[in-house]
This record gives sequence, C-alpha cells and structure tokens, in this order.
Amino acid sequence: MNKLKNLYFKSIEFVVGFVSSSWRFMLSGLLFYITIFVLFMSYFFYTGAGKWFDMVFVIGTGALALVLGVLLTLLLLKILERIPKLLVAVIIGAICVVYSVGTFMGPFFRLMGVTVIVLGALIGVATFLYKRGGKALFLTFSIFILVVHGILMYFTLTDGKEGPWSLGLSQGESSLENPANKGNYNIQYFTYGSGEDKQREEYSDVMFKTHTVNMSPFIVHPKGLNKRYREWLWGFDLKNAPLNGRVWMPKSEEEERFPLVLIVHGNHNMADFSDGGYSYLGELLSSKGYIVVSVDQNFINSGKTGHIGWDNAGRAWLLLKHLELWQNWNADKAHALFNKVDMENIALIGHSRGGEAVSIASLFNELDRFPNNAKISMNFDFSIKSLIGLSPGDGRFKPGDQPVVLEDVNYLTIHGGNDTDHTSYWGMRQFQRVNFSDDFDGFKSSIYINGGNHGQFNSDWEVDQPSPYWWFMNRRELMEPEMQRDITKLYVSSFLDATLKGHREYRKFFSDKHAVASYLPVDPLRIRYDDSDFQPITTFEEDVDVTSTTHEDGRLQGYNLHVWKEVNLLQRNKEHQDNQVVKLGWKNGNSRYNVVLPEDLSAGLKKETVLRFDAIQAHSTRYEFYHIPIPKGYKDAAIPITITVKPKGTNRLDSRIRKTVYIEPTYTTKLYRFDWWNERIGNQFEHMLQTYEVPLNFLEEAFPGLDYTTINEVTFEFNQTESGLLFLDNIGFQNE
Repeated sequence: MNKLKNLYFKSIEFVVGFVSSSWRFMLSGLLFYITIFVLFMSYFFYTGAGKWFDMVFVIGTGALALVLGVLLTLLLLKILERIPKLLVAVIIGAICVVYSVGTFMGPFFRLMGVTVIVLGALIGVATFLYKRGGKALFLTFSIFILVVHGILMYFTLTDGKEGPWSLGLSQGESSLENPANKGNYNIQYFTYGSGEDKQREEYSDVMFKTHTVNMSPFIVHPKGLNKRYREWLWGFDLKNAPLNGRVWMPKSEEEERFPLVLIVHGNHNMADFSDGGYSYLGELLSSKGYIVVSVDQNFINSGKTGHIGWDNAGRAWLLLKHLELWQNWNADKAHALFNKVDMENIALIGHSRGGEAVSIASLFNELDRFPNNAKISMNFDFSIKSLIGLSPGDGRFKPGDQPVVLEDVNYLTIHGGNDTDHTSYWGMRQFQRVNFSDDFDGFKSSIYINGGNHGQFNSDWEVDQPSPYWWFMNRRELMEPEMQRDITKLYVSSFLDATLKGHREYRKFFSDKHAVASYLPVDPLRIRYDDSDFQPITTFEEDVDVTSTTHEDGRLQGYNLHVWKEVNLLQRNKEHQDNQVVKLGWKNGNSRYNVVLPEDLSAGLKKETVLRFDAIQAHSTRYEFYHIPIPKGYKDAAIPITITVKPKGTNRLDSRIRKTVYIEPTYTTKLYRFDWWNERIGNQFEHMLQTYEVPLNFLEEAFPGLDYTTINEVTFEFNQTESGLLFLDNIGFQNE
C-alpha cells in the first residue's frame, strides 16, 4: 500500500514538475499555431466588404474569444481553488457516469443524468440550509426544489397533448364486408427451423427441420467484440444462418392450395425477440385462406455491442431463401406440405427495416447477379405479386448505389404520423418509385395514420423506444395499439384479397377512404391510390413550365391566385418526398385553376369515367408564411372547393356542371413533449396527399345522353372560402 502511495505522489510530482518547467514553451507553441490558424482562415473568409475587413473581422473575433476564454478559465480556476477537491472530483465522476452509461442509453439518458446531478446538488443545499437554521431561506428554497421536481414529474407521468383529429366512426354502412373480420378456416400453428436454437424453444422443438445458409456475400461481417458476443449468444456465425419461421396455416379437408405470405420484422434489440409480434396478422390472414410465415431474423438485428453492415441486403436475401424452402416443400411429394402452396401468388410484408428489405427482395428476385458484388450469382424467379411496407425504411442499402425502383408489383405502404423511430415517411419515396407498364393490372397505395406510431405495428414492441425516451414522447396523441392494428388488419387484408385473390371490389377502400368509415375512424387517415389504368393529364413531373401538362397538348391556367408554383413536397425532416406538385393559394373567392384537356384524352371519356386527383391543405405554418388567413371556421378542418367539369357549349358558371369536394387539413403532430426537441427533427407535420374521385356520371342527371367526349375543361374553383392554401397533384381520369 505504501509503495502505491509513494508511486502516486511521485507521479504527481513528476507531472507538475514537467509542466512547471515547460509551460512557457507550450504556451508559445499554442499561441503561435492558433495565430497561424486564425490568419489562414481569415484569408478564406469573404463578406464582400473587402479583404482587409474580412481579415480584421476574423482576427478580432478570434482575439476576443481568446481573451474571454482566458479570463473565464482563470476565474473558474480561482473558484475551484477554494472549493473542496473531493466535491469537484465527485462532480466530475458523476458526469463521467452519466456520459459513459449514456453511450449505451442515448441522449435522453444523458439529459436526465445531468438533471439528476443538478437536483442532487440542490437537495444538498437545502439540507445545509436546514442544518444552519435559516428557516425562511430553507422554506423558500424547499418550495423551489419541490416545484422543479413537480415539473419534472409532470412531464414524466402525464401523456402530453391530444391530437386535433377525431377517432369517431361514421354512422353509415359499407356495402363491402369488413376484410378484418375472421375468416372461415380453422388455423394450425407450427414452427420450422434449425432445431438447435439456444435461446428459444419454438426453434429447437420444430415441426420441420431446415438447413442453414451462408449469408457472407450479402452482409458486412461483424468484428471484434460485436462478433464474439453474437456468436456466444446465438451459438452460430452468419455463415451458418438458420431458416426459422412461425407458421399460421389454414386447416382444410379438401385439396386446396393457399397463397403464401411472408412477414419479416425490423431492427430491434436482438436479445428482445421480434418475430412473434405479428400473430394478429398471421391469425387473421390464415383464417381467410393464406399461409402466413413470420420469418425470424433476430440474429442480424442490432445489439448493445453493435450492428451488421448491409443488414437489409441480408434480410432480403434470407426472405428469398425462405421462399426457396417453401417451393421445395411444395414440390416434394413425400413432404407433408406437398402441393399446399399456391406459388403463383406470393406476398411479402415487412416492418421497419424489414419494410425496406421486402422491396430489395423483390428487386433481387429479378436479378441474376448481386449488384454490389457481381461475382455472386442469384437464381430466384418467384411470383411475388404484392409487397407491403409497415413504416418501411428507405436507402439503408442501395443496390449498385441506386435507389430501389420496382416495376409491375402491387405495393402498399402504411406509416404512423407519430412515429418516433422513422420520424419521416420513408415509404412514400419507395411509393413514388413503383412503376406500372400499360398491360399490368395492379395498383399501389399509401396509408398515413395520424396518431399511429412505429412500435404498435408489432404487438411485442408497442413503444417506439423504451423508457426513458418513452417518458418524453407526446403519448396522448397516440391512438390505442389495438386501433392501429385494426387499421393495419383491414388494409393489409383487403390489399391481399384484391391483389392475390382477385377481389377488385376492395380497391375501393384505397381510392375512397370513406368506404371504410363504418369500420374505422377515417379522419386521421390520408390515403393515396394509383393504378395501371390511370390516365394522367398532369403529374407536374415533366418540366418547370407551370402551364404545361404531362400529356401533350394540355394546358394549365391560373386566375387571381395569390400563390401558384410547382414544388417538391417535403418529409418531416425537410428532405424531399421525390414528388413534384403544384401549390395554390388564394385570398379572395374568385380564384381558380383551370386544366384544358387534350382532345385525344377527351375522346376516351364516358359515363363510367372517374376524375381523380390528389390534394391536401397546407399546414397552418405555411398559411402564415404566405400571409394567407385560415378561412374562418376551418381551422384543422376540410375546406370546400368546387370542381367544374365543362363540356363544350356549356357555361362555366352553370351550377349543373359543378361538384363540391372537401380538401382535408394537414394536422400538427407533436412527437415529443418539448418543442425544442421536435424542432431538431424538423417540421411538426408532413404534407401527405389524399386521393379524391369525382365520377363523371353526376352530369347525367342534368344532361341525359351527354357525349362525354365533348368535355374539354376541368376547373378547380376556390369560391367557397375567402382564402386557402393547398397542394394538388396527379390530375387525370380512370375508366371504371
């Protein structure tokens, strides 16, 4: 012990002696180099006022900063000299505790830790005042401390503010059966996998044992502690990855084949397993005649020791290997699953990173070579007809450094407006990159749920992020988990029924959100729809000319508009949605936006044709930016506009050719309790378009036998409110 003590004092004596002898030289070096640095940087500083001004300004700023820094440091050191060293050491130690543990727990933990240090010091001061006997000062200080604690407890224990949307149901009845109702099939549940899982009994006691696969070419292997911890936890490396899955399958006495649906989870703590959280979808869909598999990919999730690079490429490839497994079982006459699967009708559902992975898997399915390493061949050719992304990621893995572009596949993406994991709607960008050829009979849709969050798509996750993050979220805006999952069940089920089973009538749920109003609250929903039969007049993607249309020979005209410009819609984080639209604002009731139709497009119109367009009101902050007042009585409410469909020979003011449509508002969504934290993320809203349809047959009552090919104009009249601001996109026709 004495030797250690002597070593300690000798070390201090050596360091102090060395610094005392050399400090003047270190000081000279520091001043010399910082002076050179400031002079060098001042040379490149440019204001336009002249080079001497630029240099004097930078040098003066640096000199002032140096003087203030020196004076404040000397003052602080003078104070510290008179403070007990143990107190200073404990404060520094406490800060080290907060920041070291915060490395694993994140910024909110560090914020809380610093707050706890301050509160601890305040409690100590209060105790000192009590012992000293100053009752008045003690009581005043105690009240102050109680108030501070009360404020912190309030933010921790309360849920925040309610969202402006309504969760009420419509009193009407839908003409279509609710696709979220349980089907007629009984369900059998089983698992398949390696049979050697160290962590979970369901994958060690399996109905069907599977082989392992080598993921090496499709991921960046973990190294060091990350690699050792993973292999210790799982008992295997990724050269021997298992094919594990939970299966919900219809029971049938007859010889039936069922569409195959694979579900894959997203990134989560790999030790907190994720694949069981989609049983609500598995049970529903299997009762309706689908074979549903929740694919286990927990072993490539993140852990406390790190991540896996290219993980979404690995997730995608693993999905295709599961399809390969099912294809082999289905073709094997000796297997219990022989001829049970309709391999011509396959869907992939992914959540979070899994949502990005299903798009990548669909692309890989069409390729002969792995684009990021062409030495690796791929030999898949499955009939993947439908993809669903639940709050999907986008761009985490780019095949060949390109975004994933999909063609001729049905696509549905669903996102929660109160998602604090994927705070921006990344699925919208993938939605924009799904294209259809003329002979493809399919559609794509986007469902945006104000009040939905990231975790509630998975019943095992529920919260986007655990406490202490959860304490700071604006929880009161969130809808109940079961309601979010009911919305998910309805749209997932109807999408699969429409795209895998040919029930075209369910497309109505995606083109007209009010078709589900008797089953679900529709006020929080913003739904977009597009299909291969849509004939666009203008999508605003073609050029920067605000008068030109996408279809040749059309024309766009604006009258008495306060705002008329084409812009790219933004995500919450202010990045582009990759969607060009027109922004229209007005400050009087005599404004309009006119679309002159090309003659060859008019020639295809008939009584069954539907006018379709996407629109949404701008957020209230955008009203303020353009000095446009929100129309009285329409705050957070849909505003009416008039759609005029004008055949040749009719007067534009003829009331018989006009139809009122209500354009939905863009709601404010506060993700966290603190505005300063929300502002770090970006806007407190996202402009998500809503699809509207106006059947042209409304003209029939006033003009029986009308020749619809004479329609030559569509006008958006802003004559029902004195002001307004909205976005408009994808104006065109659909022949039913």
